[in-house]
Amino acid sequence: MLPELSGSHQLALTEFQRGIPHDFWEKPGRLLALIEQLQQLKADGLEPGAYYIETLMQVQDFLTTWGAVLPCDADLASFAFLSALSDLRYGRFNTLERETIWYSPILGDRQRSSELASLALNHADQPAAAFAKARPTLPLYVNLRAAFDRALSNFPAHWPKIPDGPLLKPGDRSPRIPILRARLQAEGYLTENAEPLDQPDRYDDALQDAVKLFQQRHFLEADGKLGERTLAELNIPPTTRLQQIKTNLERLRWLAADMEPHLLLVDIAAARIRYYREGSIVWSGRAQVGRPLRETPRLKSVITHVTVNPTWTIPTSIFLKDQLPQIQQNPNYLDQRNIRIYNRQGHEISEAEVDWRNPEGILLRQDSGPGNALGKVVIRFSNPYAVYLHDTPSSWLFESSSRFFSSGCVRVENALSLTAKLFEHQNTAPWREVQSLRASGETQNVHLPRGVPVLLAYWTAEADGEGNLYFRPDTYQTDNQLLIELSQLNTIPIRSI
Repeated sequence: MLPELSGSHQLALTEFQRGIPHDFWEKPGRLLALIEQLQQLKADGLEPGAYYIETLMQVQDFLTTWGAVLPCDADLASFAFLSALSDLRYGRFNTLERETIWYSPILGDRQRSSELASLALNHADQPAAAFAKARPTLPLYVNLRAAFDRALSNFPAHWPKIPDGPLLKPGDRSPRIPILRARLQAEGYLTENAEPLDQPDRYDDALQDAVKLFQQRHFLEADGKLGERTLAELNIPPTTRLQQIKTNLERLRWLAADMEPHLLLVDIAAARIRYYREGSIVWSGRAQVGRPLRETPRLKSVITHVTVNPTWTIPTSIFLKDQLPQIQQNPNYLDQRNIRIYNRQGHEISEAEVDWRNPEGILLRQDSGPGNALGKVVIRFSNPYAVYLHDTPSSWLFESSSRFFSSGCVRVENALSLTAKLFEHQNTAPWREVQSLRASGETQNVHLPRGVPVLLAYWTAEADGEGNLYFRPDTYQTDNQLLIELSQLNTIPIRSI
């Protein structure tokens, strides 16, 4: 007997069962084909056991012996089929009923039960085709899945752990260097014939190049030196890396389900932005995102308008945590930053009228201009977090390798260039208005003729087309929690669709 199904899953399963004959799973080879596809889910980071594969193998044995599949076993096979297709297409965590990100209501109805049932019915007689259709074709997913499959075969159970010690740099000699060399060889960053026979404890050029390559693929400063951060990344065990890849395959299934041909994607962990049109990247650039205690939220919404020459109404949380201590220490702080004070009635008041030990009932607003924290333009979309994309005067921070500086909003390098792209191939009058407003210095909103979907997503592992793995720091410390929750889902056979 199947456990109780969620409403949307029951709809999909009922529609599928209504569309197939009662002896559907008795057809020669069909159940075996399903079992084979379930076994291949391991390369997707999904556990075949979560889909009753052992029970289905027993059902197959019964079918071979008696030529029949019992009704309850047929229901189980259909359920496993639908569950696996759902997990591949939308993610095992399933963002529809256990939200991992916030979705704007403007995106419309996101129920997927009919889509899933249609997928299963259209390819019911060929499970391999159904699974291929469900599996994401997003290059990020395809590449990481292929790299994970290879890593499952090639990663050793352990690789050498490098002892703690002082900074090592090219030219140094140390008993730790042969261990460093062996560690890099274990993951293919250094070939075995690169080891010098005469000076194995010397930090030579080949070792420096291998360390640099490792650093580049782990979002570290590629200085070719063995420092504290590089040592920590090198000493992460292979089993932990495999779990990280598995976790991010799940994240990329969410991403694939939310991607659209026309979309602005904010890659939070890498602090980068890509703008897709017709499925191709037409603009990309660096960003600054929320620091760990003020994370940039994960969400999907629609960009509707931009604010040209924005003023900045300072959020209460930022005022109390960041601004107030500096105002109390520096009597010229507000004047130096062109910040005005307003009371509850919206009237401007002076600093002398405020009790800065208990500043209640006031609002701070920074004038537009060169020093404004939002820069020249703000790109806006509805969300409950009061975040947006914006220009910034802090342009030097884009040179940092780790760009987690903001209070949650996304600072955009060359924000006006991105804004121009958002208006491109649309009515040209709004973009001319933006340019005119920029020249005049006037603060005003300009609406896009057509909304642009925007997705703020977070993942910490990916791979390129050659199978090279890249790991980002888990700045928001969410990898382990997601891994735990996914492990718990493996004991819960029913999920929503």
